[in-house]
Amino acid sequence: MATATIQLPVPPHGFDSSTPCALAYSNGVPKLLFDDTTIEACYWQFRMPQNYASALTAKIQYSMASGVANEVEFQVNVMAVSDADAQDLDAESYDADNVGSATVPGTAGYMDEISITLTNADSLAAGDLVRIRLTTDADDAVNDDATGDREVWAVSLEYTTT
Repeated sequence: MATATIQLPVPPHGFDSSTPCALAYSNGVPKLLFDDTTIEACYWQFRMPQNYASALTAKIQYSMASGVANEVEFQVNVMAVSDADAQDLDAESYDADNVGSATVPGTAGYMDEISITLTNADSLAAGDLVRIRLTTDADDAVNDDATGDREVWAVSLEYTTT
């Protein structure tokens, strides 16, 4: 078995209608800005490749708009729909939160990466329509207490192939 990667584009396929993260540019390069006091979200959608076997992991590369050595926490949710599932695609049906946290770099603009094993993956299978929701946990005063925007530069998914 080998490992494959799905690079999720920035900007994402969609933004939350009530609390979206912001899209900004730095030197012409897009980044997502997640607020430190409001839970914001964005979404991606794709078809899971036929060589998917197991062990889905999200990798989030981010920096901070201000450098304070506190923590950030990202949450990733998966919604997987197989052919003939009894699921209305106009309704959200995400599995439980997959959570990862880290101490941020002490200098603004320095990159860090959080890996989150997506154990709650909604019975994901090869060929499924997949929706991914990315949020931060801005109301968690212990695990997400860094101040300033979280600047997300890249998001990818890694998995084991058949």
